[in-house]
Amino acid sequence: MNTFSSLRVRLVGMVFLAMSPAWVLMYLGYLPWAALIPGLLALGAAWYGGERFINRQVRRLSIATQRLATGDLTSRTGLSGEGGELGQLARKFDQMAASLEKRARDREQSEKDLLYRSLQQTVVGALGQFALVTKDFDALLDQAVMLTAQTLELEYCNILELEPDGTSLFLRAGIGWNEGCVGRVTVPATDYTQSGFVLTVGEPVVFDDLSQETRFAPSRFLLEHGVRSGITVAISGHGRPFGLLGAHTTHHRIFSEDEVHFLLSVATLLSMAVERNRAESELQKLAAFAQLNPNPAMELAADATVTYFNDAALKLALSVGEDNPRGILPDDIAVTVKECLYARQSKMHFETQNAGRTLSWSFHPVLSSQVVHCYIEDITERLSLEAQLRQSQKMESVGQLAAGVAHDFNNMLTIIQGHVGMLMAKRKLPPDLQESVQAVYFAAERAATLTRQLLMFSRKNVMQPRPLDLREIVANVSKMLQRLLGEDIALELNAPSHISLVQGDMGMIEQVLMNLAVNARDAMPRGGKLTISTNTVEVNEAYAQIRPDARPGLYVCLRVDDTGCGMDPATMRRIFEPFFTTKEVGKGTGLGLATVYGIVKQHAGWIEVASEVGRGTTFNVFFPATGAPVVALQQETAQTVTEIPGGKETILVVEDEPVLRDLAHVILQDCGYEVLAAGTGSEALQVWNTHEGHVDLLLTDMVMPDGMSGMELAQRLRDSHPDLRIIFASGYSMEELDTGFIRHGHAQFLQKPYTHVTLPKAVRECLDA
Repeated sequence: MNTFSSLRVRLVGMVFLAMSPAWVLMYLGYLPWAALIPGLLALGAAWYGGERFINRQVRRLSIATQRLATGDLTSRTGLSGEGGELGQLARKFDQMAASLEKRARDREQSEKDLLYRSLQQTVVGALGQFALVTKDFDALLDQAVMLTAQTLELEYCNILELEPDGTSLFLRAGIGWNEGCVGRVTVPATDYTQSGFVLTVGEPVVFDDLSQETRFAPSRFLLEHGVRSGITVAISGHGRPFGLLGAHTTHHRIFSEDEVHFLLSVATLLSMAVERNRAESELQKLAAFAQLNPNPAMELAADATVTYFNDAALKLALSVGEDNPRGILPDDIAVTVKECLYARQSKMHFETQNAGRTLSWSFHPVLSSQVVHCYIEDITERLSLEAQLRQSQKMESVGQLAAGVAHDFNNMLTIIQGHVGMLMAKRKLPPDLQESVQAVYFAAERAATLTRQLLMFSRKNVMQPRPLDLREIVANVSKMLQRLLGEDIALELNAPSHISLVQGDMGMIEQVLMNLAVNARDAMPRGGKLTISTNTVEVNEAYAQIRPDARPGLYVCLRVDDTGCGMDPATMRRIFEPFFTTKEVGKGTGLGLATVYGIVKQHAGWIEVASEVGRGTTFNVFFPATGAPVVALQQETAQTVTEIPGGKETILVVEDEPVLRDLAHVILQDCGYEVLAAGTGSEALQVWNTHEGHVDLLLTDMVMPDGMSGMELAQRLRDSHPDLRIIFASGYSMEELDTGFIRHGHAQFLQKPYTHVTLPKAVRECLDA
């Protein structure tokens, strides 16, 4: 029925009405019936004209109107080229829709700008709140640089503190800078430097292209980090400059007025914090984020007397040394109750300190009975967990950075050790050069040990157990320990002539020794004596029964004694808890002994601790012994294997580092192998397709630049050639490393750095497995 529109019906009806006299005349015989033809033609014309010139335009106008009514601001009639009144109406409609669309876009942009300003205000407010509740000025500075960088979406942000001499600035806090810069780097603040210029003008300094700046000499520190654009504002209070707040990016960027004002707001807030930090020795710590909790609960009368309390309130009072919940009420509870009843409003999140516990109070007036219901929440543990979470995130970030540095450093060490090893393998090397080459080799070995410690800290190393002599480990670390302990602490080593080997990871056990030594040093601030002993012990069934972690068998005991301040029983019960520390804020992470505990457990051992306040502490660390004795300590010598295993097999080497790839190629080629090389996973697939069926072993790095990892490459090649032998080489392990793939397949893991001896040995062992 939609096709028979009312408009067309009316037009046809008008034609019929106009023709009615002619029909009467034809009926009476005065006109022939042939005269009806023009009328019918007129009827058809009216029908078509209504559709062609009126109804179509009206329909399109109607559709466009309906779309506009549903919120589609892009709706247009498409009749802007039509003439007449309907065409004019369509053009007016299109203009109106375009105007509405423009207004909507403008409003959307305004809302985005408003949201961005609101975000900036929220950040400033959050920093202000943080400044009120914290007494850690360094934490406030760290939060300021982090939130500023996140809000402005920049790579770098820093706070420079003016040194007392006024000629240089110290990098007090920052984000994005190279490792080791924060807390160490100083930049000049003389008249012609960038920092000096900002301090002199006292206004925000914005630069779009630092390399083209003519107002001052660009900061070499910023240029070294690739900074191109940025804003720098001064931080000062009562006319005394504190330093500078800077936000920088490596991209060209035009900063808006709102962004400049935002940085000024942050600088103003920091200025206020600086003044408060200068004026106050300590800031009162306020707990936040308290939530309404109905337990424990009390009811208080109008005169602040307790008319009811539940069991949880009594239990809480007893836990803080009070016999009655009345004893934990705030001192000004009477004033608080009167204010709630008079104002008829709740008072939320009121906090008190009781016996080292933080309590959060919420007061809600019940007007009908003129009482106040009071709810208390002990938020001490939650505050502690929040602090631990922040510390954990910080340590995780540092761990990621350490792992990346160790990975790249291992690649360089592999190149150094590989070439030095090949030099040492030459029989005709002059004696004077041989001594120098060995010194380089030993230095590279110690550097490799340091990278293993970095990887252990980041928890990204692969545990590589092997038979170890604890006497050798103690002897190797003793020089470092002596420097670590200082001159006022004497170090004594006791090692027996006979001792059993342990199956362990040398780097991890060195970390255990280092952490225990650091803990002992901190317990002897005025000097003392640290004794490290090793011996083989037999643990019997009776001994194991009275110590839950002990098990009967043969063990090697690492004993660490100090003459420090000792510990009370309460402290001893918590020393292996993560984040627990008795040191002041900023002096310890609380992870040292927790790391020791984890490593010892990973080695299937246990730790026993004995301590007495004022008498010192003894740690006995038990490692399962292999039973094979070692008669005497071996002098550290370089690997001078006269016969390196070789073969005639074909090996595909996949390594993205060109120098390292060439080194592996030379080492394996010298051993008689046919070597094929590739720099990425895709290149390796092309080489494989060219030599399909002739490759006996794949030696691949784990991380490669084209998106295909070593594990993915190995799995694809094993699918087409199940007997393919595989060696994964890496400076550190990744989460994607499938240990099951290594355990069940013909695959091995080779830790970087490798040498001209360890690489052929690993290849031969994998091929012969």
